[in-house]
Amino acid sequence: MDVRWLAVKLINFLIVLVIVTFIVAAIFAGPLTDRQKQAIRQEMQQLVVGQLRQPGGQQYKEYIINQYVKYLKENNLPINNETLEQEALRWWIDKLTQEEIHNRGLDKPWYVVASRYTKMMLTFQPVNSSATLETRGFFWYKQGDKNAYHIILERVPFSVLLFTTSSALTLLIAIPLALYAARRPGGLLDNTIVSWSVFSVSMPWWWLAMVFIYFFTQKYHIFPKVTENIDPHDIGNLLSKAALPVITVTVLSVGDTAYRMRNILLDVFNEDFVMVARAKGLPETVVLRKHVLRAAAPPIVTIVLFAIVLSVFAGAIITELIFEWPGLGKLYWDAITANDVAVLTVLTYVTTLLYLVTRLILDILYTLLDPRIKRA
Repeated sequence: MDVRWLAVKLINFLIVLVIVTFIVAAIFAGPLTDRQKQAIRQEMQQLVVGQLRQPGGQQYKEYIINQYVKYLKENNLPINNETLEQEALRWWIDKLTQEEIHNRGLDKPWYVVASRYTKMMLTFQPVNSSATLETRGFFWYKQGDKNAYHIILERVPFSVLLFTTSSALTLLIAIPLALYAARRPGGLLDNTIVSWSVFSVSMPWWWLAMVFIYFFTQKYHIFPKVTENIDPHDIGNLLSKAALPVITVTVLSVGDTAYRMRNILLDVFNEDFVMVARAKGLPETVVLRKHVLRAAAPPIVTIVLFAIVLSVFAGAIITELIFEWPGLGKLYWDAITANDVAVLTVLTYVTTLLYLVTRLILDILYTLLDPRIKRA
């Protein structure tokens, strides 16, 4: 592989990553900064109240009042003795809050704050939840952790089990069906795949999911109810709860995936070089392996790689909400309803990073699978 070409690709990857991360940081900088300022004020309030309750708290209160009186005199402001104590405490908390905000650089212009958040995300510095979200004690994480990265990583195994498993099953079924349908266009299987694709695209996932839930959990009791709690440490319980959503997603994905692959293969089968290979009398298996699959490999690899890799961070919100599945899709919903900007920011960044890494891997694979593709 050309080292210079690879270096250019890596540089482009880093440039795009920095630009996109800065855009994400700029979008979330305002609400994220406001949340941090609120959190700082709460911290300062708790700090002052805690110190007032400690031995020597009375002296600390007198010191605050004296500082407030000094401030009022310096600014020629009236002194109200009846509310002096409450106003002094409020003023002192505001003063400490503003000092801490300044120390953290949160009073800088938006582009400076956005650059700071960009650096934090690129270096994976801890970003604490700005709302009530925290780890639930699943797998290897302790309950109550506010680190947004830990909150997200705790949900990743659930999304992997559900969507990566269904993506793998979809591909295992769709690829053979697409190959068979492309070699016999207009046949029964080909028409079935076309109809299946139309059904999958037009059918709302949530509706079919509700139908499956009714028949398989309520009426026939084949699978456990979706309202039952999930025990991530019990493999049997976890797999039984995942079975129905995996089946639902697979059923709705196979038709469209097979149809897209069938169209790709059908176009290649009609190419001149395939007709020439067949005219030479080459066995059909040789034509399929050395000519058709090689030419169709790049777009098929794209479908396969994006289906598997991006499924890790592409938990569907509606699907997970219906099945009460605690994956990343439901985490998105939880973060939106809780107005947790920190978790939303990190989720967006991690998803973007994974997408760009996948694109870089695809660029490299394209040059290996098809030498005709120019390395631009």
